[in-house]
Amino acid sequence: MSTHVVIVGAGLAGLRTAERLRRGGYDGVLTLIGTEAHPPYDRPPLSKALLGAEQTPDLPALRNSDRLAELDLDLRTGVTATGLDPRAHRVRLDDGSELAYDQLVLATGLTARAFPQWQGIEGVHVLRSFDDCLALRASAANARHATVIGAGVLGSEIAATLRGRGAEVDLVDALPQPLHRVAGDEVGAFIADLHRSHGVSLHLGRTVAELATDEGRVREVRLDDGTRVRTDLVVVAVGASPVTDWLESSGVHLDAGVVVDDRGATSAPDVWAVGDVAAVPNPRGDGTIRIEHWTAAGDLAATVATNVLAALGTGEPRAHAEIPYMWTDQYDVKLQCLGLPCASDERVLLTGSPESGAFLLAFVDDGHVKAVVGAGMPAALMRCRAAVTKSWPVTELREAAPWERRKATA
Repeated sequence: MSTHVVIVGAGLAGLRTAERLRRGGYDGVLTLIGTEAHPPYDRPPLSKALLGAEQTPDLPALRNSDRLAELDLDLRTGVTATGLDPRAHRVRLDDGSELAYDQLVLATGLTARAFPQWQGIEGVHVLRSFDDCLALRASAANARHATVIGAGVLGSEIAATLRGRGAEVDLVDALPQPLHRVAGDEVGAFIADLHRSHGVSLHLGRTVAELATDEGRVREVRLDDGTRVRTDLVVVAVGASPVTDWLESSGVHLDAGVVVDDRGATSAPDVWAVGDVAAVPNPRGDGTIRIEHWTAAGDLAATVATNVLAALGTGEPRAHAEIPYMWTDQYDVKLQCLGLPCASDERVLLTGSPESGAFLLAFVDDGHVKAVVGAGMPAALMRCRAAVTKSWPVTELREAAPWERRKATA
């Protein structure tokens, strides 16, 4: 008798799960459901190459039509899941239909946070989807000045790309430095200086009091300290929320995401979660954490696919053990992070310096390396993977000096 695996969410994590299932020998019915009308596509280029492209870009598809066809998917785009009954093993869809499943994978991702009071104001954008990117590009084509609200990874990338398009840019954030939550003050100060060196005006430790409009279009951003910024375009990049509203009456454990164990399993039998929506056990302490990184989506998808196959009687289950990795490209600088930095970590400069534009910085807890952040040294940083994975003493990492090729051991 044929089995049915349903994956709700047709982004990177959902597609990777489908691919891993087929690669692992799953030959049953495989349904992939996506809210957007587009086939699965890649999101990181939206804030960089696609936003900055001279010509209108094509969809950054993760797989062409031939390779999608090889997966033999029941691909349903433009369809949204509206409810889940774990006891009956059924998913309700907004087209009025229901799907029965043997195994269900939740990969619904995130939705961009926005300010309701700014809804409908022309010239105010978020950037989460390909369609968002096209709309932002159209506004940016005629904008002399742009204001980006939020200096996290996405906001900082958008600011850099809009500056590269020739717009004057102001970047606003309530925190003391860009990327503050990701990598702390030292790295944040480096990113702040990078933006200033390219002519971006930063307003750190500041919030937006209101937007002033003229005939329904944004014309000015007013900050809480009284600063007024004349602008043609506003991009709101203040984070994103997990898409879990449709699960609220399902009984699946939710806590700022879909809570999963170290196998990717939810509290409901035969239901799993992957990607940005999954709240995984925090490798740095108690509780859970959502790791909103491109590589993390694929890593957890691989684990969950293995465990779905095991649940269906093929192979052995396994726990998730990949260390987090993220990167951001801004101007001509690549910033990378291996592991999960914490605000309380000691910072140890391993090599280089922020002033030179190339450095490696270790985040150390009780003498042991928990993360390494680097700029301008991509290969050297990746050679620190073993030190982060095995939480080496920082003295051992300094001695091994894997950033020096002749000593590389990591």
